[in-house]
Amino acid sequence: MSLSANAQTVENGRQFEFGFEQRTRNENLNNVFDFNDSLDDELIQVRYRTRAWMKAPFGGKLDLVVGLNQETKQILTPDRPFRFDEAIFETAYLDFKEFLTKGLSLRVGRQNLMRGEGFLLFEGTPGDGSRTMYFNAAVLAYAFKKSKIELMGISNPRTDRYLPRIHDRFRPIYDWNESALGAYYTDGNFDRTSLEAYYFFKRETGDLRPATNPQHQGDRSLSTAGGRIVRKLPDGWSLTGELALQWGRQHPNLTVAGRGGYAYVKRTFGAGGRHYLLGGYIGMSGDDPSTPERIEDWDPLFSRWPKYSELLIYSFSRERASSYWTNLGMWQAEYGWAPHKTVNVRATLYRMNSFHPFRGNPAVFGQGTYRGLLPQVRVDYNPNKYWKTHVIYEYLKPGDFYSARSAGYFLRFEAIFTYSGAIKLNGNRH
Repeated sequence: MSLSANAQTVENGRQFEFGFEQRTRNENLNNVFDFNDSLDDELIQVRYRTRAWMKAPFGGKLDLVVGLNQETKQILTPDRPFRFDEAIFETAYLDFKEFLTKGLSLRVGRQNLMRGEGFLLFEGTPGDGSRTMYFNAAVLAYAFKKSKIELMGISNPRTDRYLPRIHDRFRPIYDWNESALGAYYTDGNFDRTSLEAYYFFKRETGDLRPATNPQHQGDRSLSTAGGRIVRKLPDGWSLTGELALQWGRQHPNLTVAGRGGYAYVKRTFGAGGRHYLLGGYIGMSGDDPSTPERIEDWDPLFSRWPKYSELLIYSFSRERASSYWTNLGMWQAEYGWAPHKTVNVRATLYRMNSFHPFRGNPAVFGQGTYRGLLPQVRVDYNPNKYWKTHVIYEYLKPGDFYSARSAGYFLRFEAIFTYSGAIKLNGNRH
């Protein structure tokens, strides 16, 4: 959540910022768990999410940011009673914009984190869907010239125990307890080229699922190191790539070794850059059944969100866990068009494989490695600064990675109303 993206600009003095957002989503999906028409897994639901936030300045170099969030689902198919859900603190952090010395800053508390395209770091709360994405974290950053290095500490327990809940539903927001230490470096000093490099050490402990569950994960310690590069070329061309390697141990005596990344080329063209074409590949390693002492699955770390597909994240729940991107290779072709300043259209096609068949329920999974074809269409209409709307449709024709192979679909309509503003405070400008 951008707390001041639409705030009024106040040029002089300190300001108190505030905002409110109401999001309504209608989601319709079928065959996305088992791809079997003979089994009933159709879901139709309406999701109502309400958010409110404020940013209060304390002196010229310190801000307090607090945000509340509440989302309730109305499930129409299968018919479920409507119940008011819990309200939680989505953000609650102190932002030291100059900490001890010039160029050094510190943000500590509940906050959102995204680096790069969110391939590694974006979603801190996969268990609550798109309600929130926060991290309980401290980020110490030092900026110099056009570079920045950030040191991060993250603590995300599987249930929220750091801040109070209103009408607590005791909802698990992770499959296990997560904690991490990391360093992230961003370099913009090169002409037409940006570079990023990172290292994270993460622990995943206390899986909620019993040890008898085939999806149970033993306590894990994992290192991830990698980098990202974006190179702008003449005539609207650009190249982007990211690659990361993982190594570690999992209880009782398993070795963990994964790899993941993507690369794509993009061409923007037309009057005002209103069109683009994109082609690329995304890869996340899978576990080789011939090496039982070694786990080669890519661990999505903090990126269990629908970056590539809203539909696929549901099907992953029958493999490792919901939104758990792993054992996946996808060729991507995409076309984007902005016919008007208020309208954006995107059409995407993925051809998807797995690196290995999945040894799961034979009623769901086959013996092959071809996951299928997944076309998507999304249209965004944002008429003014207060309203954002979109519709997205996805259709998956499964391959021999699955056994039943009935087509699945996902359809969503969304409308968001946002109001935000600022109040100028008395005092000298800092």
